[in-house]
Amino acid sequence: MNPSAIHYLGVDVSAQTLNFSSAPNTPVPNRDAILVAHLRTLRQTHPRVHLVCEATGRCHHALQQAATKQHIPISVINPRHVRDFARSVGRLEKTDAVDAEVLERYGKCLNPALTIMPDKVLRKMRDLLVVRSSLVEDRKAWQCRARQLDAAAQRLCQQHIERIDVDITKAERALRALLDTAAAAPIAARMQALCLVCGVAEKTSWMLVAELPELGQCNRRQIAKLCGLAPINHDSGTMRGHRHIAHGRAHVRRALYQAAVVAAQHNEYLQPYYQRLRQAGKPAKVAYIAVARKLVIFLNRILADAPAVTA
Repeated sequence: MNPSAIHYLGVDVSAQTLNFSSAPNTPVPNRDAILVAHLRTLRQTHPRVHLVCEATGRCHHALQQAATKQHIPISVINPRHVRDFARSVGRLEKTDAVDAEVLERYGKCLNPALTIMPDKVLRKMRDLLVVRSSLVEDRKAWQCRARQLDAAAQRLCQQHIERIDVDITKAERALRALLDTAAAAPIAARMQALCLVCGVAEKTSWMLVAELPELGQCNRRQIAKLCGLAPINHDSGTMRGHRHIAHGRAHVRRALYQAAVVAAQHNEYLQPYYQRLRQAGKPAKVAYIAVARKLVIFLNRILADAPAVTA
């Protein structure tokens, strides 16, 4: 075995334990101190170890932080990609040990890119945006529910909606306070650059900076795909199917769509583009998606020289 070769290890992550492909039947508690000690020992055994795990919401964060402390590279992979890979190699079973083995094989076959740990300010910002987004969804649900109820029930719903409004205001105030700190200066600078574009407001810039840190660091095709705004071909032989958008980051795509609706009416560059599409017979939603793609490509270009934020 070549001692300089990268040694990929798959890690199946759950809230309580982690299963490493090197010892799949010996779970390791998902706790910061234990993980740091385990990874320190692991690195002594395998100096060029590279961990591969799935994105799990918050469960993989302790592993990612411990790997960063021990200077061990780690790749956090989209679970759908791993599941598709498992099917492609005939692994239809799904257990913790099997998942760890599949992740190791994924790393060896595809050499995934390193995932960089987000900085502390960006992590706090994302957490606050999760809270705000959940509150906004709750408010929308209660507003829809209230329309179907009688007057007495509507009053109770309205009281609950007002409490949610207060909580949304608190979350937004906490976000603004975070962005006013010295540590958040590079993030605030990127937001200010985004808000100079007609159609992009403060809350849209929050979502773009927090959930799309690659903005300004990718080419036009890559950034459109990350947002799920790139038209995907559906051709076979002589058949030419309709191109459609798919996948990508849903929260970012929704924010860009809302910005595109405003830009299509008021942006001096995107308004004529939208009108040309409509005059050519394109449905309004298709035209708005096209405007959103143009918008994110333009934002990507203007942030190319802005201070980068660790993703």
